[in-house]
Amino acid sequence: MRYASIAAVDRSFDDVYISPHLDDVALSCGGRILRERARGRSALVVTVFTAETGPCREIPPHVRARVGDMVERRREDERAMARLGVDFLWLDHPEAIFRDRAYHTLYGAFSRFVPTDWAVVTQLARQIAELVERTRPRRLYWPLGVGEHADHRVVFEAGMRIAERLRDISSSAPEVCFYEDAPYALIPHVVEHRLQKVRARWIGGEVARGSAWTHARHAYATMMTLASVRAEIGHWAWRVAAYGFLVFRFAGGSLRAWRARTRLWLVPELCEIGDVFSEKLEVIATYRSQIAPVLGDVASYARLRRAYSQQLAVRAGSASSEMPAAVFERIWSLVRCAPAHSVGGEGVAFAMPSEP
Repeated sequence: MRYASIAAVDRSFDDVYISPHLDDVALSCGGRILRERARGRSALVVTVFTAETGPCREIPPHVRARVGDMVERRREDERAMARLGVDFLWLDHPEAIFRDRAYHTLYGAFSRFVPTDWAVVTQLARQIAELVERTRPRRLYWPLGVGEHADHRVVFEAGMRIAERLRDISSSAPEVCFYEDAPYALIPHVVEHRLQKVRARWIGGEVARGSAWTHARHAYATMMTLASVRAEIGHWAWRVAAYGFLVFRFAGGSLRAWRARTRLWLVPELCEIGDVFSEKLEVIATYRSQIAPVLGDVASYARLRRAYSQQLAVRAGSASSEMPAAVFERIWSLVRCAPAHSVGGEGVAFAMPSEP
């Protein structure tokens, strides 16, 4: 069922998922939800940016078209949530293009963070804190912010504030987890770049070796299979600029990781979703208005997810000829102190950082 407001939520849930947009949770961890629902766990999906308008009124038509018809998107979400078998809530914050003109370009939407968005972070953190009091979840899932879209970064920062509030609470506090934002996470090396960007250290796994040029080449090749990217950077000059931007991003991320104090410690957790993958694809197909302009079709998503799953299996040492079709989703659980063995640097306790 759909709750009209936070005040209307009148029961507890095992899992609460915070989604920046109406399709993010389905794309990123829909398989996990289907698996957990089959085990009898209850779930609530909370979508943050679902308003039709905002402070910024003068929006070019081609920019406005990226958002689509919010009425239709809500209908799609209702059908998707029914297929997942979860309850849901819309918070009605305006998307990035409705908040500031700085987000009207793709560069701005994926690179800038306007100062007024910190007020959105604060408001969202307060709302979710109230929701946690009402729902008492065992696990609270946030986007990691992979891809660094402004809306995803706003929600991630709110998640960090909630994590700080929960840090000193008793063991009854929910476990805080971060899911990998798809389809961005399916692009090679982008997850690791995001982990470096937020100054994370993690347990287990292997860091992909190679120069910024190599990582940029792999990421660019995968990005160009996405319909939305090809549409935006069709001219050769824009493609050269995009490649250079990736090189700059990967090189800068490595340098920051080498210099920075650790912000948070994470433990990766793989969820094998092969037995529910077809069902997940059916859920994703419900978001027809978003799948076509972003991915082209559901088959493209399936191909990217399978390729990424093989990379995860190899790094985890679980790749096997007996599991050639294994499909995975990955989350990252927040731990309060530095573990004994980790990837990325010396251990320090989890600490709330200053605003970037």
